Amino acid sequence: MNLSARYRRRERIVERSIAGESFLIPVCGTPVEMENIFVLNELGAFIWRRLDGGSTLSGIIDAIQEQYEVTRAEAESDLGGLIERMLAAGLIEETA
Repeated sequence: MNLSARYRRRERIVERSIAGESFLIPVCGTPVEMENIFVLNELGAFIWRRLDGGSTLSGIIDAIQEQYEVTRAEAESDLGGLIERMLAAGLIEETA
């Protein structure tokens, strides 16, 4: 994982919180895309909100460590897994 990489949320995806859970919902696209809803736990929502195109993955790892008191290796593993799933689902894109 390139820790200097930066990712941003795709504009066609919105986050909604319902009963303490966060959902990523496509607001436009094909009917198949519109049926896909991505559910985030607390850490996932924390990460999602930092995918603004300006924060590096290293900076997000630092924020995870500070907020959740986990080791750097744990934070990096959690972030890397979520980034992979979000890329595969078309929810985020890497910025230049």
